[in-house]
Amino acid sequence: MNNKAFTIVELMLAVGFSVLLLTGVYGFYTAASQVYSSGIAGQSLQDGANIILSKIIEGQSESGTVYRLSTSETYGIPNSNIIYFCQDNPLIPPCGTSDSTVRWYTLDPTSTSLRYYHPTSNPLGYDVIYTAPKNTTITLRFSPAQEPNPLPPPTTITIPNVIEIDVALTENLLPNVTNNRLAASGSASTFVLLRDHP
Repeated sequence: MNNKAFTIVELMLAVGFSVLLLTGVYGFYTAASQVYSSGIAGQSLQDGANIILSKIIEGQSESGTVYRLSTSETYGIPNSNIIYFCQDNPLIPPCGTSDSTVRWYTLDPTSTSLRYYHPTSNPLGYDVIYTAPKNTTITLRFSPAQEPNPLPPPTTITIPNVIEIDVALTENLLPNVTNNRLAASGSASTFVLLRDHP
């Protein structure tokens, strides 16, 4: 009789080798899946930042008329996250809330939506033109554009009638974690230099 069979040691080695092989394959699959998911999430954040920027640049429609920041006669930046712009005489100092033609962009107090104010805004005073996805915050910064001064000493000079707009979206999947490095799972940003009407 020919009684050939695997020994228990051979079976254990085969099972162990199979487990190691499957663990490696699963680890590779998990890593690839995480990279793919991270790329999709990052692209989604980038798309959101681009949408916010395009909404600001393209302007908002009010009763069939589109008001654009780039066609304003005067503007004012009282702080870095709000910009006032008006359609009035450029000889008038930069516009503010006392001007009847004033419009402005700003964020809500929770930094989760972009708001637009105009003279006929809804009863709450603002039109919400973009809302960030859940657990995502918006950073919005307006500033006069600057460039290096070619003359010594090394300084910067403001470029007339040019505004720099920076937009960033940050996804925070652990909102109760105070360590930003641990809490933030991804972010994306974009900026543009926009010339207003001289």
